[in-house]
Amino acid sequence: MPRPGCAWTIWSRTFSSLRADGASCQPGPSPTARAVRLDNLRARDGQALAALLEAVPADPPYDVAVAPDDPAGPLLREAGFEPYATTVTMSRAIEGLPERDTPEGVRLLTYDNSMAARYEEAEFDSLDGLAVFAAMGRPTGYGEGAGFGDFTVAMRGERIIGFCFTQVPEGIIWWLGVVPDERRHGIARMLVSSAARATRVAGGTHLLADTEDTPAARAFFRALRFREGTTRHLLLRR
Repeated sequence: MPRPGCAWTIWSRTFSSLRADGASCQPGPSPTARAVRLDNLRARDGQALAALLEAVPADPPYDVAVAPDDPAGPLLREAGFEPYATTVTMSRAIEGLPERDTPEGVRLLTYDNSMAARYEEAEFDSLDGLAVFAAMGRPTGYGEGAGFGDFTVAMRGERIIGFCFTQVPEGIIWWLGVVPDERRHGIARMLVSSAARATRVAGGTHLLADTEDTPAARAFFRALRFREGTTRHLLLRR
């Protein structure tokens, strides 16, 4: 069974909406940390937030994503939540997305859990230094992710050089990476094209990526004509 904190558990392990006097949220597994994500959190004041946290049907760590101007942000910090990353939502219609040819010597395969050791090596090489990867901890659990979405890996020989995990038919790209020595060869674009095809086959019409807000990530998705959307701060209470 996938561990809490893995992206594919979002739609398979959610709790009921939670309410306290003056506060509410929707608890479920976090896609960006090994924690319980408290989505759509609203709190009137610190006392209401404290009552809500007492009612969460799971132990910490707790993870919250808030807009920069969300009034819940200061309350969460006062309650011991610490910022660990900032994300930006990027989206576009599948229609019109250029197809990317497979680079010479590279092949795409559907991920299988027997690839876990090679995958985890590629995952570390690709994502080391990102705050979200650090918050997930190792192993992230994606090594056990076969069959939970469209999970495609790029191979050169027997080495995994890139990967993309997409929730279909929603078209949400949760986990995308390419090892450093294979970057700027079109691998990531090829993986996004593959995610688009899988989403279209499943009946979806758009792609969405909630990516860590870095210059490289923004530049990559801008080049593919993704639109920039909401920026959110991620906060963790350990």
